Amino acid sequence: MLSENDLERYASQLIMPEIEEEGQSILLKSKILIIGAGGLGNPTAIFCSAAGIGCIDICDDDNIELSNLNRQIAFSINNLGHSKSTKLRDYCLNLNPNLKIKSIVDRFDTKFPINDYDIILDCSDNIQTKYNANISAHKNNKTLISASATQFEGQLAVFKSGKLKNSPCYECIFPQDLHQDTNLNCREVGIIGPVTNLISSLQVTETIRELFIQKSFKKEQSFTKNTLAGNLLLYDSIKQEIIKIKIKKNLNCNVCK
Repeated sequence: MLSENDLERYASQLIMPEIEEEGQSILLKSKILIIGAGGLGNPTAIFCSAAGIGCIDICDDDNIELSNLNRQIAFSINNLGHSKSTKLRDYCLNLNPNLKIKSIVDRFDTKFPINDYDIILDCSDNIQTKYNANISAHKNNKTLISASATQFEGQLAVFKSGKLKNSPCYECIFPQDLHQDTNLNCREVGIIGPVTNLISSLQVTETIRELFIQKSFKKEQSFTKNTLAGNLLLYDSIKQEIIKIKIKKNLNCNVCK
């Protein structure tokens, strides 16, 4: 049962036939892990909190720098030198204090326990972290929603290789042996804030969709039926184009073959 406060706070979501009270209850009972509290992790955590995802853990071991402020919208000049994960948690709790939001000041690796999470959101800008998140999600049968953004471009994909036999994983699309020298992040190549915010918005939309799919909620609705899994979404802000590319499982993949 939703409280009176919930009914008022989430009124704009509850009136939608794809969500209603049952869907909102699913969100409030869900638990997600956000890897990375930077340009993508900031708006992703904020939108997840605003939507009412009940338990949110934010994992990041980095501190806030002045150069972060063009895109990491939860932070201010007064936060410089402080933990990104901690300050992002504080911002989200100020927005929605009824949620359980935890700061984990640590770098994500394959030893990190993820069994308790419904969905893993990769918002990192480190290629090795992305590979680690993919390995953990596959081995633990978790849905991984992976996002990235640099310069004027962004991409998003939903991976379910641990759940669906013929579904590709992150490494199927980006083999580690071909990308071992690629570790370019925003600091090296640049980024504008609107790109990270757009990709994060799409990532949270897919998170809501996948949480409903896991509960077999509103299966007849087009929102729930149209998973992004099996596709790679690419955004180009210079051309203002979003394209969706079909991706396939690599039968020789080192992770999910």
